[in-house]
Order: sequence, then C-alpha cells, then structure tokens
Amino acid sequence: MNAPFVWFDLTGGEGGTAAEFYQGLFGWQTAPGAGGYAAWFADEGQPWGGVISGGGLPPGRWLPYVLVPDLDTATKQAVELGGRVVRDKTTGPAGTSVVIADPGDGLVALFVPAG
Repeated sequence: MNAPFVWFDLTGGEGGTAAEFYQGLFGWQTAPGAGGYAAWFADEGQPWGGVISGGGLPPGRWLPYVLVPDLDTATKQAVELGGRVVRDKTTGPAGTSVVIADPGDGLVALFVPAG
C-alpha cells in the first residue's frame, strides 16, 4: 500500500461515551486519553486512534491519517486534484499533519511523523 492509514481520530463528542460505545460494539480496548484526547482506542496496549475535540472539524467524524513522504507536496497535489485544505499544518508530539477535504467533502489528514 502506497499510503497506509497510520492513525484515526474521532472528532468531538464525549470521550467516555464514544469509547464505551465502540468497546461494547466491537470489543475495542479503550484507555484514558492524554494530550487533548478524551480517550484512546488500543490494541494490546498500543493506541491506534482516539476521541478528540473537533479542533475546527465537524463533530462525529472519523478522520484517518495517511502517511505521506512530503507534506507540502501532498497538500499541493490534493488542491490541484480538486481538494481543499480544511486545517493548516498542525504539529504535535507524533508529527505534523494537514487536514484536507476531497471533492466530495470526505476528510483525511496527510501526516509526516516527527523525527
């Protein structure tokens, strides 16, 4: 796969309520979040997603993060293909991302890990 999903955010809502819902529905492991996350989803103790406030994004949406080799190039290409930037570069402990919307308004975060 050229651009694998590396993380998933669930925007807005109550972290405990969403975590309990998905734990009950799918048996997902959950843990208290940190760094702005209300809760984390984990597999064998390793987080792979979390419930986070929208940060300007619509609540109640899943936001997949896709690994890209160059954030500026990927962002420019997305816009040239008819997408738009929804949230400019944001840097956190794990890396830097840009949230884009495709022409149908589907959201995805382009992501480059720290280091």
